[in-house]
Amino acid sequence: MKTGLLPGINWMLSILAVILSFSPLILYWWKKLTPDKSYLVISVFWAINGILYTPEIFHWDWYKTASDQITLYYNLIDGPLIFLIFYFAFRKKNFLHLLLAFVFFEACMIAWKGFNFDSNNLIIGLGSLIALVLNVWGISGYFLKMQHTDTENVMVFVFAGYIFYYGLFSVVYYYNYLRKSGPELPYVIFVNYTSVCLATALISYGFWKYAYTNYRDKGF
Repeated sequence: MKTGLLPGINWMLSILAVILSFSPLILYWWKKLTPDKSYLVISVFWAINGILYTPEIFHWDWYKTASDQITLYYNLIDGPLIFLIFYFAFRKKNFLHLLLAFVFFEACMIAWKGFNFDSNNLIIGLGSLIALVLNVWGISGYFLKMQHTDTENVMVFVFAGYIFYYGLFSVVYYYNYLRKSGPELPYVIFVNYTSVCLATALISYGFWKYAYTNYRDKGF
């Protein structure tokens, strides 16, 4: 484990990030939000992140050798999970078509460049950009309305959380994907964990404050 102020802060942030990553799933279970599939996908998205970040807290040797391969697989589902959230939240087939088109794009990139970081950089780059645009669109629609349902109040915190996450991810993407050489820089790790903590804290607050078990037949 590296010593110093920033590595120490990063280690504490990593613990907080893991705890907060599981909080949407805990709230989903505690508040019995089972009928709403968008809440489930949001919870699963962050639970997966929590599972993947856990080995970094303990600096397990096996994870260091497997981390690149795990990253490649995770990045394939990152964008599709976001598109699935929007499909279940808004009940619009456009988001399902976007999901299918993106999966086709992933398959084309892998067939062209192979299952490696050459294809993965394009996949996660485009997926993150689309996810950021969708969440900006979502939060803009919220503020254009005068009155809001509880579900809309939940989702505005979800949108805000993902805007922080994907907005700050641009820094991580540049240094860890486009300029990947040598060890990961401490301040990039700081930005990464900060984005996770901010996003999950906002989403967890939205779940805790506004999420209920009322079933929605249509999107908002």
